[in-house]
Amino acid sequence: MTHAVPAGRRCTVVGAGVFGLSAAWALSRRGWEVEVLEAGPAVGHDWSGSKGGARVFRLGYPEAHHVDMARRAADLWQGLAAASGRHLLHRTGQASLGDEAALRAVAGALASAGVPAEWLSPDEVRQRFPQIAARAAVLFEPSSGVLAADECLRALCETADFELRTRTRASLVHERGGAVTVTTEDGRRFDADVAVVCAGPWTLGLVGGGHAVAAPPSAPQVAYFGPAPGHEEPALPVFIEWGEDMVYGLPVPGGAPHGGTFKVSQHVPGVPLTPDQLEHGAPPPDDRALLGALSDAVRRLLPGLHPEPLATERCVYDNSANGDFVLDRVGRVVIGCGSSGHGFKFGPLVGELLADLAEGVPPAVDLFRFRVRRGTDG
Repeated sequence: MTHAVPAGRRCTVVGAGVFGLSAAWALSRRGWEVEVLEAGPAVGHDWSGSKGGARVFRLGYPEAHHVDMARRAADLWQGLAAASGRHLLHRTGQASLGDEAALRAVAGALASAGVPAEWLSPDEVRQRFPQIAARAAVLFEPSSGVLAADECLRALCETADFELRTRTRASLVHERGGAVTVTTEDGRRFDADVAVVCAGPWTLGLVGGGHAVAAPPSAPQVAYFGPAPGHEEPALPVFIEWGEDMVYGLPVPGGAPHGGTFKVSQHVPGVPLTPDQLEHGAPPPDDRALLGALSDAVRRLLPGLHPEPLATERCVYDNSANGDFVLDRVGRVVIGCGSSGHGFKFGPLVGELLADLAEGVPPAVDLFRFRVRRGTDG
């Protein structure tokens, strides 16, 4: 570090996913000395929950607090894009279809926040987005879109002042004597005034608590689809089909891995990962049944795409029991986990909130619902 750091402002961040990097970014901008420990070989490695080239950015949630948080995050993403010179947020709009009650809840939350949205009839959908097969009214949000995930991680690294140590797996986070020590598997120790632990599914185990809000991590199936014969490269918005399986899809920006394709998955936790898969970073093989369900969804909803995937992968969900993040401070340890498959869009906002907790100042967002002990004390 090249700047003088006041006493009491040293932080060790565990985990270099979007939450950990965002916390390091926020703290370093506030004058903290920050080290980031990442177990994997690089930022965005294959077993990282933040890997890949595309993540949904949407304002459309049925809960007012999520709409507010997404708006705050959008401002921070725009500021990060300006600071880094990278194009991070691609505004494609989002079409929401499916369960009518869910759509009306989303529309109500957006209207309460003053976020533009419009209802489109099936005929209007066909005229505007002929590659979407709509059988009922669709809620369209023009402000939503796609985050270039790999570019976002690069921008966080490039515009902050912290030291990143890869292949450094934490094994213990221990508070003692007015400080906190992070010990690694190879016996190294990193002492700091505060530790921010954003180690995905390993977080609550490292900090020794929070089992009531934990849920097993899982690996949903992802597939990438190209245009059907006779169709051009998909010019589609983000879409979500609200319902039990909650199928969603998004265009992958050009230049990213699988750029120019359309990414489709299901926003459901899926089969839990085994301890061996989690410990050794061995993603499970493709699930034929889940791939078949994604191909069926493409046939049913996206007739402009070829239903056979061009590429497939598994991603990692760091789940909480109810889908709410875990953002809290216990002693000198700040916790950021439980992204539950929808956390990336909130990255820089979560970083600022974790930095607030590290500094002991009131967070910009009420974090009552995100407490680590919410499952045991109401």
